[in-house]
Amino acid sequence: MVLEQRSLFSTTQLTLRAHGVHVSKRSATGDVLLEFEMPYEEVLPVRVEKRRPTLPHRWRTWLFVLGWLVVNALGSSYVRDRLSNTVWLAATGGVLVLGLMLYGWNTWRRYFVLVTARAHVVLSDRWRQRRELHRFADKLEQTTKDYLRYHYADVNPLGLIEPQLRRLRWLRELEVISETEARTGTVRLTGRHSDTIQSMGQELEAPYLN
Repeated sequence: MVLEQRSLFSTTQLTLRAHGVHVSKRSATGDVLLEFEMPYEEVLPVRVEKRRPTLPHRWRTWLFVLGWLVVNALGSSYVRDRLSNTVWLAATGGVLVLGLMLYGWNTWRRYFVLVTARAHVVLSDRWRQRRELHRFADKLEQTTKDYLRYHYADVNPLGLIEPQLRRLRWLRELEVISETEARTGTVRLTGRHSDTIQSMGQELEAPYLN
């Protein structure tokens, strides 16, 4: 499955491959701006977030200073006397329009972020691609879980026990396997139930299974 988003200056593409998701960003001329492959072991959890951009602090400071200077200059009787009413109204309107544009840009503009354990992929908010983006995120999550289940969920009672127990806990935390599957795998490895037994107010070790 491929998710592609084109803009005037670049193209972002995400591709599900055999062992991971490939992310690439190329310029309009085809030059590689960013390219890497994220292994499925480093993907979960997956979610899509809708965020609002904010102006950098430096920009906000300079815009505030500029606005303050312009307002004070326009409010000065000395400046007003030397400017025609048309110029004065045009300057005031320009400041108001600039302020409204910045407010609207900061309030209504949105973008999507495909969040994974390793990387955050930023994509534009395009209403025609919203469903496609969510379908891709769901497919990425399911493909990752299927991959991890296929390669890591099986246990070998004849192998080293501790690494396999840690692997089962890892898969359970990522919700790749259920609690029942994790408990079944633990019993196969250790030969006993993980639950403790209460006897006369004391906890006893669970018996080994033959």
